[in-house]
Amino acid sequence: MVRRLFGRKKKDEEEDIEDESEPEVSAEISAETVKDQDEPMPIEEAAPVEDAEPKVAAADAPKGTIPYHDTIQDRLNYLLTDPEMASSIEAPDEFILEFMAMGERFSVSKKAMGSISIATGSAADEDVYIRIGNDVVQALLSASTFADFSEIYLKYYKAPEPGMFVKIELRKQITDLNRRGYARVPALKLLTGAAR
Repeated sequence: MVRRLFGRKKKDEEEDIEDESEPEVSAEISAETVKDQDEPMPIEEAAPVEDAEPKVAAADAPKGTIPYHDTIQDRLNYLLTDPEMASSIEAPDEFILEFMAMGERFSVSKKAMGSISIATGSAADEDVYIRIGNDVVQALLSASTFADFSEIYLKYYKAPEPGMFVKIELRKQITDLNRRGYARVPALKLLTGAAR
């Protein structure tokens, strides 16, 4: 009986020793597994990281980006109605701009206490007459920000080239135009050539 007790103890101790050794083996295995996990993942498995890049790029997009427009009329309408670009236009402000671009004559106007409207044909009593070369129109339509638009517009206003020009004729005194809101609105200031 004593032997059985001691024998059992001996067996139990051996089992305990075996049990203790098993975690060491599994610890070695887990250490090897961890070693394998520390190695860089193959490129094929890292593909989801590429999906995250466009989201970051979209979040970092610059403010004041101009959406795509088919025509210069749409682009001008956007510049003069967008809250960020034309926030300083006030209700009493009024203006009439006449343009000649892409072989078409049109006017952009705002009456006092009214909204911006674009009409084809000549204006009756325009404040400013602006001619824009076809190639410049294409460049203005491809501008992605107001800063790019301004840079292109002023470049060809100050230094016209054959077929690449912006010609601005003020039909009224600049002081009168400034009283009516031209000096306060960046888009109008640019279009009249005052933003030098």
